[in-house]
Amino acid sequence: MERKRILNISLWVVALFLINIIWANVAANEASQQLNDRGFEFQSERQVSLQAVFGSDAELPVTITTEFVHRDDPSRSANASWSLTDSSENVVMNWAGSTNEVVTMEAVLPPGEYTLNTNIDDNIIAIQHLDVAPFTPIATLGHILLSLLLVGIAFGETAIRTFIAKRIEQVEVTDNKPKEFRKTRIGMPEIDGHEADDDTPWRDPITL
Repeated sequence: MERKRILNISLWVVALFLINIIWANVAANEASQQLNDRGFEFQSERQVSLQAVFGSDAELPVTITTEFVHRDDPSRSANASWSLTDSSENVVMNWAGSTNEVVTMEAVLPPGEYTLNTNIDDNIIAIQHLDVAPFTPIATLGHILLSLLLVGIAFGETAIRTFIAKRIEQVEVTDNKPKEFRKTRIGMPEIDGHEADDDTPWRDPITL
């Protein structure tokens, strides 16, 4: 019995470990938004939406990667710049430089609506995408809640097993009692298991 209990506890510990690994991978995932890219019409103004998850208003980690290449001569250098503004038109991120540079910028921004404004010369291809990790702000809270939930299920499962075992034991004890000590049930004689001749006041007439 003790060995079975140790095995059961070990299985729950493994489950706790696995569920936290799964959540860590989920929390680290990033959602990507293609803003401008090859083969698509360039838009100097793009709307960017940062959505919170589960109603959280925590700031979100954001990464913007940009590259500008001359369409006719990839080795040619030209000026390029972009800026990200919030709904109040405040600049929260910006960059200015030249083509043939792969630039990655990171920031932590609150959920909301933003606008990406890009300025480039003619015949320039803009490659811009934004990555956001929406679950990162609630990663720690998720670990705590999932762990507590799993622990609650483990204790609940143990309590249910104990309750069922006690009920089975009570039924077995009742079935093993002599008939005289069993609790009388109320119902029809045939349901209670009594013989009909034992309970009726009528008897068959005596014949000689």
